[in-house]
Amino acid sequence: MQKRPSALKILNTREKKDLFKEINEQYGIEKSILDKYEYLERSDKIWLTTRCALSKDLSDLKMEGIGMLFARRSATLKLTTNAIQLFGKHATKNILELDNADAQNYLRGLDLENISSREKFISSYVIVKFGNDYLGCAIYKDNRVKNQLPKQRRIKKF
Repeated sequence: MQKRPSALKILNTREKKDLFKEINEQYGIEKSILDKYEYLERSDKIWLTTRCALSKDLSDLKMEGIGMLFARRSATLKLTTNAIQLFGKHATKNILELDNADAQNYLRGLDLENISSREKFISSYVIVKFGNDYLGCAIYKDNRVKNQLPKQRRIKKF
């Protein structure tokens, strides 16, 4: 017998406040940037959607989520690549800037060694940036970068 997935839950005001606080502490993204949207959660996944989308009757549809997958919860909050590409420009913390060679290797899906940063990261999850482009998420520990770029987003040739 298949287990039915739990229903999507719309985050209430208190839950949104806690989410915004966690994002601000981890990435420095202000509440005013995120407060324009609605957030839904199922197990460890959080979706971002519009208020308009929630006003529709979607009860007959079988779906995993509504809108864009925004984040996953683990020990700390991990923003998705889409979320970083949309909101990364508003981040002020946990940003790892790569040089050209490292950015190319990151986009190929490779882990990076001997990466030093002047910034002291407050989380192992960091936003990866090259120039003005926000590429995605990685795990930074001991000058190593564990690539978190989804396989379908990787680039084989430059």
